[in-house]
Amino acid sequence: MAAYIESGDPEHLAEAYETARLALEANVPLPDFGLLHFAGLRNSPLPAGASGASLERAEDFFLEGVAVYDMALRGYVSGMASLRKEIAERRRVEQELRDITFELARQRDELDREVRTRTTEIRLRAEELEGKNRQLVQANQEQSNFTYALSHDLKTPINTLYCFLEVLLEDYQADLKPGARELISDLIGTAARMRQLVDDVLDYSKIVGHQFTPERVDLQMLVRQVLKDMDSLAAGSQAEIRVGALPVVMGSPFQIRVLLTNLLSNALTYGSSGQKAQVRVECAPAGTAGKVRLSVSDNGPGIPEDMQERIFELFKRLHRYDQCPGSGIGLALCKRVAETHGTELRVISESGKGAAFSVDLNLEEKQDG
Repeated sequence: MAAYIESGDPEHLAEAYETARLALEANVPLPDFGLLHFAGLRNSPLPAGASGASLERAEDFFLEGVAVYDMALRGYVSGMASLRKEIAERRRVEQELRDITFELARQRDELDREVRTRTTEIRLRAEELEGKNRQLVQANQEQSNFTYALSHDLKTPINTLYCFLEVLLEDYQADLKPGARELISDLIGTAARMRQLVDDVLDYSKIVGHQFTPERVDLQMLVRQVLKDMDSLAAGSQAEIRVGALPVVMGSPFQIRVLLTNLLSNALTYGSSGQKAQVRVECAPAGTAGKVRLSVSDNGPGIPEDMQERIFELFKRLHRYDQCPGSGIGLALCKRVAETHGTELRVISESGKGAAFSVDLNLEEKQDG
């Protein structure tokens, strides 16, 4: 300080900065630093004849040191403000996290309650459905057993009645009046219809109670067998029957035979009047992987749109028996076969433009190698 007062050299002024920096590092308070400065000024008296410039240099030397404290103080104040701001922000974030954690916990608890409630409802509903399913299975089995027993018990007396009426007509027709012969002929026809009805009801009861494990069913061979059994019906209708390439499917051979028998019988029976019956049996992709659509179509009179649901009901007929024979069970059987194979029986038809019945079946799975 004395050197700077005497010379005014800026290099000596830099000593004030360095001294203050060292004092600050040594944690010397600003008042103590001021006391040290003035003590040094007393120990280094101003030279004789010192001018105002010397006093200004002494003051500058002190202010240079004070400036270091001032900068440190400003930095501390700024740092404290920044620190306070950071602390406030951290507290805000922590509060938000606490709020979010609380809300998540609340939502989790609410979701847990909803899941428990829904699980209980689903369990109760499943138990209810399981109970109803057991009742339905039992009812179906009882219905099947009852229908089978009833039909079986009816078949014997009907056959006996039919045979007696035929014998009566054959052996005693010379003794009978024309009206009596006509009456007995009508009774024979009625007995024949009753016998056919009983057979159809028996078939239906077999389908209702028939549980099966899917087997290979060669549709080409099966259609050939069914048509062979219908030679007389096909010859009587002078039908033109076209059978396309048919694959091997998986299902119940018995039920699919029933399906084809009824669909082909209908196609041949309900042929278009005045022209040769045309029947087609073919397969096409079903639009679902692993399935094929089997269809039987004809050029018959068709089915009005408002009757296309009714034809699948038991004992529902579109024509009188004297117009077209049948029990009204065949298409109900076909519908049941489709349902037991996990699909549905569809019909596409317009009045006067024939009808096409179709059902989707699972293709045989090819084994690799």
